[in-house]
Amino acid sequence: MSSALKTAIFFAKVITSDVNNAIKVSVPKYVMDERLTMYFKENTQFYAEDPMGKCKEGDYVIIRELSPEKQKKNITHIVEQHVYERGNYIDPLTGKRCAGSEYLDDIKRTTSLFGIERPYLK
Repeated sequence: MSSALKTAIFFAKVITSDVNNAIKVSVPKYVMDERLTMYFKENTQFYAEDPMGKCKEGDYVIIRELSPEKQKKNITHIVEQHVYERGNYIDPLTGKRCAGSEYLDDIKRTTSLFGIERPYLK
């Protein structure tokens, strides 16, 4: 059991992509405050290697920790999967695209019936 490879996998949001072939991500973590008996959200930031270069600000990705031999000076993780693009959210129950709390199909139907333009669809 001791020879098993233990790597951490996180669901993270891309903050910036200013470094060449790398992105800066924020990983949320909930920490228990014993005195108040409440959980509070804390964010940890990592640099992750983006080999395909398709991640942009606001995207959600799954990152995996690199082995110590492959880690660079600041880059400690690699992008495993590109989950959601910014603004392209899909409801997991119905499989339809969403904008806020409304489905895009419903918004387009309302627009065609009543002529109401939504600023976030332009």
